[in-house]
Amino acid sequence: MRTLSSREDMASGGDAVIEVKVPGGTAKTSVKLNGIDITSSLVADQPDRLRGRITGLAEGRNTLSAVDATTGAQRELQITNHPTHGPIFAGPHQVPWVCETEASGLGPSSDAHCTVAKRFDWFYYASDSTFKPLPSLSRPYPADLTQTTTIDGKVVDFIVRVESGTIDQSIYRIAIIDDPTKPISDPWSAQGKKPGAGWNGKLNLTYGGSCNVGYRSGRNNLTDILNMFPAGTEFGIDPLGLGFAVAFASRMTLGNGCDLVISAETSAMLKEYFVEQYGLPKFTIGTGGSGGSMQQHFIAQNYPGLLDAITATLSFPDLVSIIPDVTDCGLLTHYFNTAGANWPASRRSQVDGYLANAAGTATTCASWDKYAHQWVTPTTGFDPAVPASAIYNASTNPTGLRGGFTAGMVNVFGIDPNTGFARMVYDNVGVQYGLNALQRGTISVDEFLDINQNIGGLDVDGNYIPSRTSGDLEGIKNAYRSGVLSSGANMTLPVIDARVYTDDAIDIHTRIRTFSMIDRLVVTNGTAANQVNWITARKGASGYSGTTNLTRKALIAHNEWLERMYADSSAESYASKVIKNKPASLVDSCWEADGTEHHEPATRSASSVCNSLFPIYSTVRIEAGASVASDALKCQLKPVDIADYHVPFSQAQADRLRGIFAQGVCDWTKPGVGQEAAAGTWQRY
Repeated sequence: MRTLSSREDMASGGDAVIEVKVPGGTAKTSVKLNGIDITSSLVADQPDRLRGRITGLAEGRNTLSAVDATTGAQRELQITNHPTHGPIFAGPHQVPWVCETEASGLGPSSDAHCTVAKRFDWFYYASDSTFKPLPSLSRPYPADLTQTTTIDGKVVDFIVRVESGTIDQSIYRIAIIDDPTKPISDPWSAQGKKPGAGWNGKLNLTYGGSCNVGYRSGRNNLTDILNMFPAGTEFGIDPLGLGFAVAFASRMTLGNGCDLVISAETSAMLKEYFVEQYGLPKFTIGTGGSGGSMQQHFIAQNYPGLLDAITATLSFPDLVSIIPDVTDCGLLTHYFNTAGANWPASRRSQVDGYLANAAGTATTCASWDKYAHQWVTPTTGFDPAVPASAIYNASTNPTGLRGGFTAGMVNVFGIDPNTGFARMVYDNVGVQYGLNALQRGTISVDEFLDINQNIGGLDVDGNYIPSRTSGDLEGIKNAYRSGVLSSGANMTLPVIDARVYTDDAIDIHTRIRTFSMIDRLVVTNGTAANQVNWITARKGASGYSGTTNLTRKALIAHNEWLERMYADSSAESYASKVIKNKPASLVDSCWEADGTEHHEPATRSASSVCNSLFPIYSTVRIEAGASVASDALKCQLKPVDIADYHVPFSQAQADRLRGIFAQGVCDWTKPGVGQEAAAGTWQRY
């Protein structure tokens, strides 16, 4: 016996889809839930198998038992049920909590968990390339109704049903092509109506970007799921038109609360609900950019089985390992603006590694400083839905709500007993800012010394201080143990990294981040052959639309890839099957603005055609000597050795260097302090 809708210890909402296999046949099998016979609610869809959706699970542990009267065989399965509002494994939810169901068109919530009645709305895709409300659920349909051809070649009316409701204190939407005259209803029962020909049997879970403070459900509009991927843009993948069911929830967008574990939990609960109400998808593909890529990497590594393939666009490996670099950007900007070192952008780029803009006024570090300081400060990044009076202020409201990345994931990082606040993981002790520029001779020894003597750090409230910042060791260890830092473990599933080139727009989504993930996959798994890397020219001077629609290509490619794997019945390992079944046409590539395509392995070699078209730049930490993988949150230290430098130091300069780094300098050849493998998958907090 097994549960099909979720792990048996992580059911929710009082329902579960179960399967009972009876080798001798199901005719004389009885199944009970907590002692009550439920056999009649199951369907013998095969001679030796019963399946069905069972209801009435009590909160907590439930006993499912089956008896085969022919053989006398008996089995029991323990199913643990949790409330629809959670939590299951993410730990205690944030309090207070702002429900935004009214702002999302669902009316006021009936309790503190944002509970509302679910609703269904119908739309059709019109000949003017827009979705319009379906005026009637009976024929005749509007004259401008179009048809679509699904990915498996079926031509159907392009009519979409959108279901809305709340799960895990999050607002969800599920869209699927359906027939309003015979809508989906209880697909697991003999009397129910399964999805029609318009559903291709597969699910697309979508993830939103950014990374802001929570304490709120987040809000979305009814039509967001229809217009999430507008036609004509890089993200115009049209999954609905291809026949995919599409589902998302507000807390699967990091901009509504930057908690990766909550995103994983909401994904698990939403997928469970989908299985119960719509059927078991053949496979589930993740899609999402920026913060959406971080969520997919986290889920693939730490909650395997939720996603069968991921499409990481505008990708970052994770958030916690880029915080050191982008926080450094703030320190450097502060130094350049206040220490009398008003360097032009062309010289700043030698230190921070990013490209300088054409005007010579800023590098991408300035873009990071404007955005990312909220991750290490408790007072910014709040949505207006959270009352300003509730927010922390060191003087006037010291017990108020604190923002910042670790505060949003306090269940993972823990509380610092010395401050009572979430543990701080940013650390810059021993970091030699501008080391590579010094070694190249593009900054002087005195400039190098001045930067490192005056760079300073941050206090627990994100304020600039003269001394370096030492991260909380337990918090840093927790980042590794929890898998919040993506090491590449378990990430052997099909991955397509699809990037629009934005480095030259002084945009934060720089290409080097793809190579950080590649390096981690190689170190952890011995290969990155399961990841395909694409990059295209940007359409226009700014924004994230590409001249080639890589996201749609990725969805279609993943479908072929997974279908090949689905048909592979060999005894090879899963990781081997992924690589073996990757279509031969699916290779690392880049596309010029005119659509010209080049196939070549993703590499940092300067001689590469794609790298000539789309140059790769660096980061602050890489320019301070860190690896491209950049997965050390706190470096191990070694004594200063003047022989390590390619330029001469006077005795006075050498003494000054030793004084600046009295504790030592980073030894990037060693793992980071506290760096270890994640403690396991499906962790609870």
